[in-house]
Amino acid sequence: MKPKQTLKKANLVGSNLRDFRMEAGLTQKELAARCAERGVNLTRGTIAKIESFVRFVTACELFVISKVLKIDINRFFSPGFGDRVASARGKGA
Repeated sequence: MKPKQTLKKANLVGSNLRDFRMEAGLTQKELAARCAERGVNLTRGTIAKIESFVRFVTACELFVISKVLKIDINRFFSPGFGDRVASARGKGA
């Protein structure tokens, strides 16, 4: 059970992906098909795993998903996310 909790913290976009997909009126299968048309092979099951925090999403996958859904990729992350990452990196330097 603990690995899933750790993964959930690391997978920041899962619930947003589900919300944006549903707003676009797409099923998981339809989203997967549209991603495949753009060269990223995701199955319905893979989309489900990303949305339920079981699988990470790669940067390339997220880029294509954002194009399919016609949304800015930054909307997948909480406001100020990039600022917090930059700040955390600066502290370790």
